[in-house]
Amino acid sequence: AVTNTEYRLLRFRRKDMWGIREFEEAEGAIGRRNYRTARRRRQRQQVRIGLIKSYFDDEICKTDPNFFIRLENSKYFAEDKDAALKSKNSIFDDSNYKDADYFKEYPTIYHLRSELIHNEAAHDVRLVYLAVLNLFKHRGHFLNASLSTKSEDTGFRDTKTIWDEIRFALQELYDIMLPATIDYEALEDILSDRNYSRTKKSESIVAMLQLTKKDKQANTIVKCLCGRKIRTSDLLEGITKEEDIAICFTEAEYEDQEDEIIKVLGEDRFQVVVLLKELFDKASLKEILMGETYLSDARILKYEKHEYDLKVLKSIFKKYATKVEYNEMFRMGEKGTYSAYVNSFNSGSKQRRNYKDRTVEMFHKSVKRYLNRWDNTDEEIQYVLKEIEKENFMPKQLTASNGVIPNQVHAKELHKILENASKYLPFLNEIDDSKLMVKERIEQLFQFQIPYYVGPTTEKSQVYGGNGWVVRKKEGQVLPWKMDELIDMTKTREEFITKLIRNCTYLNGEKVMPKSSMLYEKFCVL
Repeated sequence: AVTNTEYRLLRFRRKDMWGIREFEEAEGAIGRRNYRTARRRRQRQQVRIGLIKSYFDDEICKTDPNFFIRLENSKYFAEDKDAALKSKNSIFDDSNYKDADYFKEYPTIYHLRSELIHNEAAHDVRLVYLAVLNLFKHRGHFLNASLSTKSEDTGFRDTKTIWDEIRFALQELYDIMLPATIDYEALEDILSDRNYSRTKKSESIVAMLQLTKKDKQANTIVKCLCGRKIRTSDLLEGITKEEDIAICFTEAEYEDQEDEIIKVLGEDRFQVVVLLKELFDKASLKEILMGETYLSDARILKYEKHEYDLKVLKSIFKKYATKVEYNEMFRMGEKGTYSAYVNSFNSGSKQRRNYKDRTVEMFHKSVKRYLNRWDNTDEEIQYVLKEIEKENFMPKQLTASNGVIPNQVHAKELHKILENASKYLPFLNEIDDSKLMVKERIEQLFQFQIPYYVGPTTEKSQVYGGNGWVVRKKEGQVLPWKMDELIDMTKTREEFITKLIRNCTYLNGEKVMPKSSMLYEKFCVL
């Protein structure tokens, strides 16, 4: 209510100024921050792609002036494309080489990348550009910044170090005693073995650690390590049904739930989950590479496995299923069908990808429902059921596990592709004012990430009252080879620390950073 000093209601527009106004429930800043981060990441990706395009532009235009126009218009219907385009082809439109020829030669982009890695013979400059473009769109994560591109190491700490930290944390927080020494190589092999299902992996590790059914929490930890689903109530007693959250490293939703899991478990107990995830990621990357030096070669093996499994499944359905059942599995987009699983059923209509309705679990469950009705002595049926049990039937390229691939794995491929291409594309060896060759600038751009303590590199955020803190030496586009020339790194670090401790607390008369801060750990390192 609005009153005067004598508590009499005041009026406005002939109405007493009192009453209740309802507001929407307050939301945290995390949603808006995620959108802002994604927007900046997308903008920076577009700038990187623009630079790559400028490097290849002159050479490609000599061969195909409309190449970039076709790529930019590939997302449109034919009637909405640029007037300069007279063909339905979206990539290649030469008289003797069309899109159909390209996809017949390279079914996936990984086939192209592998070809450019292993074959040093001259290739069309457009093929090199497409491979480099794909690499820039999928650069991998930057969590292992110290790893060299030429190293055979994957950037993760050794298994013994991670295991020792897990063991000490479990002993301190959960009073769980695990063996001090185990066969670390065998542990990693079990976790990365494609012939083991997640259930079989956990059973094997339980046997290795000599755990019994009475060791419930220890068994839960092993399940989590193997990518099986557990709940926060399994790790901490007294959690209400509303607070209970599922934890599963193999699901894409895990990263989005990390903040909620921290609130429920607390930061100390969550560190156990972080360590388990580190060991799981290390094994997952080994499993993804499948013993190959280059990721593209492993992807081709996975593609061929999917192709073979599809032939076997179709053979089974042609043998035992009715025509209606065959069409339901391969030509309709219902949940659990192959068409839904790969999001394609040749119906002529396009649908948005809905990962929740086309999971591998739903597909495998649907296939098993059919196979269990038919002849179990059939060798093909036995093969499919065994592969499903191992969770290795019809693997896909795009999965949540791709998040464990570091930038250096992709950078190794880029380096080899550019090294081979520079032998027949002279422009890659040209040197500009930066005293770097074009191929060197591309590699630096690929591995470049603006340090967290620099933040947004434009001073406009400070001019207009924003929270930026970068200290510029002079204006210009921030590129890897110009970073120190344009930005005063020392003063920027000081500004970062100043901003960071602005809202710090006091302990014994001294300023300290609260542990709840997201940047506490980085602050301590600095």
